[in-house]
Amino acid sequence: GLGGGSIPAFLADALEHCQVDVAELEPTVLEAACEAMGFAETPRLRVRLEDGAAFALREATALAAGAGAYRAVLVDATDWAGNVPEELRESHGGLVIALSRGLLSARGSLVATNLVPRFGADGAVLARPLAAYRAALAV
Repeated sequence: GLGGGSIPAFLADALEHCQVDVAELEPTVLEAACEAMGFAETPRLRVRLEDGAAFALREATALAAGAGAYRAVLVDATDWAGNVPEELRESHGGLVIALSRGLLSARGSLVATNLVPRFGADGAVLARPLAAYRAALAV
């Protein structure tokens, strides 16, 4: 998700050859980021108002047609209750399916945030999304 937009804006600014695509489900989040935080899209920083898992699946389909894979995917999304949506963390979710279909390049990186605060530091429940990501990225 976009949040205030500081992380994607930093990445687009600091990595001059980087194209940053953000999927944000809530139009009000984009509006607040623009109005309150000064966020602005640029040619290298695009926001798509859609579900993150749906975005990942659509991109994976386009990439299968030869558009090239992402070098990094950052999962930083929660619902209003602070939960990472199932579609972004479960083995049957759209993100994991997109990863298994080649969303990431062979040497790409997946960074998932917000999992430990929700699931706790003991790792018992955290193991499920990590196992799903690992299985999707197995070569």
